[in-house]
Amino acid sequence: MIWIAFIFACGTTSSTPAEPKPAPAKVATVAISPQVLEALKTADAADGTEDKVATKCSGCALGMDGDPAHVLQVEDYSLHLCSSMCKDYFSKDISGNLEKLIN
Repeated sequence: MIWIAFIFACGTTSSTPAEPKPAPAKVATVAISPQVLEALKTADAADGTEDKVATKCSGCALGMDGDPAHVLQVEDYSLHLCSSMCKDYFSKDISGNLEKLIN
């Protein structure tokens, strides 16, 4: 009896659905003016490393640490925002918000 129960228990599959995969980062289409390009470079350099990854939150004017879970791709730059709220706000006017970083 124990053997039959063991086979049955091992042969069952979990009915728990797999965890959803995180959504890919939004790739923003932004008109790259000289001001926007300068702002991307400013955001990239804010963490002390120029690697096209801005780890300081551009939405908070580079004051807070960003989170890779809230990333936006703009051209070949990755902008880590601090929260989903900041990412949503920043996404509404990426070009304008980037330009605010250098003004």
